Amino acid sequence: MHTEPTIEIRKLKEINIEGGVVFDGFQGIGLTSTIAIGCFINSLKTELVGILDSPLFPPISVIYNAKPNFPARIYANEEKKLAFFVSEAILESSSYRQIAHTILNWSNYNKCKTVISVAGRKIEKDRTKKERSLYVISNSPIIMKELNEIGILTYKNGTVNGIPGILLNESNWKNIDVVVFVVDVISGGPDFRAAANVAQVVSKIVPEAYCEIKPLIKEAESIENNLKILRSQTSYKFKERMYR
Repeated sequence: MHTEPTIEIRKLKEINIEGGVVFDGFQGIGLTSTIAIGCFINSLKTELVGILDSPLFPPISVIYNAKPNFPARIYANEEKKLAFFVSEAILESSSYRQIAHTILNWSNYNKCKTVISVAGRKIEKDRTKKERSLYVISNSPIIMKELNEIGILTYKNGTVNGIPGILLNESNWKNIDVVVFVVDVISGGPDFRAAANVAQVVSKIVPEAYCEIKPLIKEAESIENNLKILRSQTSYKFKERMYR
């Protein structure tokens, strides 16, 4: 009988984050979740507490500071009761369900109260900072009320795909609060401004989660300027061809 590949968590350290918050940093559109979670990991004092291994993951080693890393890992700040699942790998959609269940089961095992994830909503053209939208959806009416009170709009109609969608669907079954931020992202590359928007909002509802926003904004501005130059050059070349 055919059995599906499983995800193994190799525990590197016992931690106590009871009542804490877990973040899903697996890749999505615009790499928003991965970038935002990376900002938290680098800004806070976190340590590697576990790795995820599975035939579902690509056979790669991620090298940071001359050290090899598994493509999916768990970091934590025990003092602040925060944990971060993160992966830079591009994964097959067939793995999403198992990854979501792994995150929820690990969160329940460690008696955490909330899982936060990010879903990108692709936009084809660049928008100004004011026009870029960020919404929220959660199975918890209390969390929704808190977020609405600080100006975050409810995501009323649409779809949430991938791991964030499965986390939402399974939240009540697993008896855990799940919060998904739905954010506009520019298609075609990493969206640092969207990641900065998410990180800023998360810091408001989870004060322990600190992220140094300035580098993300700087990177966003750099990418946006490069896109403007590319567009103007492309437009100029098109006009040149038109009037020859």
